[in-house]
Amino acid sequence: MIAILEQGLLLALAAMGVYISFRLVDLPDLTPDGSYIVGGAVAVVLLRSGHGWVSATLLAALAAGAAGFITASISTRFKIHTLLASIMVMTGLYSVAIRIMNAPNLPIPRFSTDKILSYEQIVGKTPLDDILGGLGNLQYEKQGAKAVTVPFNNKADGHDLILIASTLLLISFLLWLFLRTELGTMLRGYGRNRFAVKVLGVNPNIFALMGLTVANFLVGLSGALFSMYSGFADVNMGTGMVVVCLASVILGEIIFGSKEVAYGLFFPIVGSVVYQILLTLAMKYGYRIGFKPSDMKLLTAMFVVSVIAARRFKKSEVTV
Repeated sequence: MIAILEQGLLLALAAMGVYISFRLVDLPDLTPDGSYIVGGAVAVVLLRSGHGWVSATLLAALAAGAAGFITASISTRFKIHTLLASIMVMTGLYSVAIRIMNAPNLPIPRFSTDKILSYEQIVGKTPLDDILGGLGNLQYEKQGAKAVTVPFNNKADGHDLILIASTLLLISFLLWLFLRTELGTMLRGYGRNRFAVKVLGVNPNIFALMGLTVANFLVGLSGALFSMYSGFADVNMGTGMVVVCLASVILGEIIFGSKEVAYGLFFPIVGSVVYQILLTLAMKYGYRIGFKPSDMKLLTAMFVVSVIAARRFKKSEVTV
């Protein structure tokens, strides 16, 4: 159960970012599918290069936030719909992530191998020595992987849960404080009525840039922490992230109903934990009805579509 809560709270950070883009600023953004990968890739590469986990996490989140800034810049500068701009950026981020890792996936070494001995060092000669009579004292040696320190121990003793929950609560509290400020109020106003913000004499593009940057910053933070938690970064780990996060947000909205607690920031948190519990139950008992783990993404997409369709249908009934 502890592991389920840990994974659910890690997902909540990404879901919170999707909530900001889709709900607070009302901009459909698919960049998180790519910024989640970039966050994990940058974090792992920085850890392997000797950076501490705090600085690696922060820089990874900033890199993901930059991806959101690029999406918003393309949309506002060239008057391209946010959805199309995010698709282009998301597609490009897959190649960027591979460039960063120089591989499709990259593990986090948990122990040092110091120096890797070659065949020549072990046997004292090269394979061609017997044929060519020896080529002198050849030395082949390369540095092995160094152990990397991460904040998670994966022991299900509550240590990781406390760390993840503390980070999530701190981020939520800072966001709540920001949304209470004048700038935060205008950001929320931008999502509800862009024309009203423009009437106040403020350039609405600023809030598009701010909203998508903050949203993808949180997604990248989630990707970085998840890579440290799982011990690797993979170019495919962000596939379907937007749909999963949307499902988490919708679950939270269903649970809370019409109560908008802390500007709705608790929707993705509670929804992510519930989603993770449902995912675990489906994978554990779903085989009895022919369910496979690979079907979860399909069921998630169907869930999101059905809830949105039901809400649209309900609104149309009221208006008629």
